[in-house]
Amino acid sequence: MGLTNPQPITLLQTGDIVEGAGFDNWLDAVDGSFCTFEGGDDPTQDGIYPDPLPGGFKGAESCGIIAPPNVVSVSYGQDEASITAASAMRQCQEYAKLGLMGTSVFYSSGDDGVAGNGGVCLNPQLKPVKNGHVFSPSFPVTCPFVTAVGATQVNPGSTVNDPEGACEQVIFSGGGFSNIFPMPSYQAGAVTNFLTVHPPPFRRGVFNDSGKARAYPDLSANGANYVIGIDGEFELVFGTSCSSPVVGSLITLVNDARIAMGKGPVGFINPAIYSEQFQDAFNDITMGGNQGCGTPGFESTVGWDPVTGLGTPNLEKLMPLFLSLP
Repeated sequence: MGLTNPQPITLLQTGDIVEGAGFDNWLDAVDGSFCTFEGGDDPTQDGIYPDPLPGGFKGAESCGIIAPPNVVSVSYGQDEASITAASAMRQCQEYAKLGLMGTSVFYSSGDDGVAGNGGVCLNPQLKPVKNGHVFSPSFPVTCPFVTAVGATQVNPGSTVNDPEGACEQVIFSGGGFSNIFPMPSYQAGAVTNFLTVHPPPFRRGVFNDSGKARAYPDLSANGANYVIGIDGEFELVFGTSCSSPVVGSLITLVNDARIAMGKGPVGFINPAIYSEQFQDAFNDITMGGNQGCGTPGFESTVGWDPVTGLGTPNLEKLMPLFLSLP
């Protein structure tokens, strides 16, 4: 986050300590109309307020209490199998709306490779089970209107000037294919190329290999060996929870430069970054995988892959490209 200094950073924190909250709750806060859209929030997923439980928040639901930020980065996610298709699609439509309004939304792709949270995988009926062998995609990153951020690393024994690899220290970059959302047109060429030229060596049914599913991540950034200070001590942390805000910070710098030119924020960036015009603005990652579910997972390779996406952004190349857009 320090990359954005001196621009302001706002913490969007949702839920009371009793029942907590879901992703819909922060969407309510930045767009009041979402509070009632298609019947309102999902009580199986979200905090419903006022909270009648002892010690719960008794105030009204937070609807449209702040303006949508130009950039939002969320270092959290849930298994796609843990939300209904209807609830996921309702939420996804709101991300599309925010993108059109000028907000770029980034979500971390997960830290368990092709597995779900905690390394849990699915059975053939796409239900989470112990010792499952079917890959478990994450959400909201499978929504085609958010930008999913995976993780890379400076490989052991290498320097920051050497090619990166997919993160394989402590965590594994989340990636795969949705069981709910279809493939958006903006990534069809890149993903079809991967499936055709580098077909994953798994039996049918291990992942959604229809060739028609939303694939993630979209891009990546370093997710290893971040130094943080807690209670007067320094510690190392790892994860896509680190890489997502880094990408968000870079796009904040892009927005700052565009606004200084009299232009607006970039909003939803996926159609742009997958375009041929932006092809050389990313460092392609061709080493490492994202193991899980008793498999090596997918492998990084030339071009887009379901480990690190398009690669890591090169701000010096991205900046003039974004500045050239209307």
